[in-house]
Amino acid sequence: MTKSLRTKIRSRLWIWTASAIPAVAALALISTTARAADLTSAASSYTDTCAKCHGPAGKGDGPKAAELKDKEGKPVAIGDLSDCAKMAKVTDDDMFKELKEGGASMGKSKFMTPYGDAMEDDEIKALVAYVRTLCKK
Repeated sequence: MTKSLRTKIRSRLWIWTASAIPAVAALALISTTARAADLTSAASSYTDTCAKCHGPAGKGDGPKAAELKDKEGKPVAIGDLSDCAKMAKVTDDDMFKELKEGGASMGKSKFMTPYGDAMEDDEIKALVAYVRTLCKK
């Protein structure tokens, strides 16, 4: 390959790369804005549905938590979504399934309501992302 051909190829590659950078940056900005909107919507969904049992900070201390009893009348332990160590062991896919199909689908509490009929998959995915923000290290 001649030196002039290499120079021409590099020049064209640079022009293509330089023109692609703004497009990639725009996509990243749109993605970040969409993610922020999804998290805002998910925060509202969390407040409306999950906080009743899990509490506003995810500690399992919501107003309905004390009302949940097992067959023997003992209080049911509500998951602490702010416990980073425990939440690190839960995959996003498992949390998605539990939210969509309910706790019983994962061998957990039947009191964990399935939201698959009430929420679209994208809303559940956003809720998973929001729940992840409750863990403060």
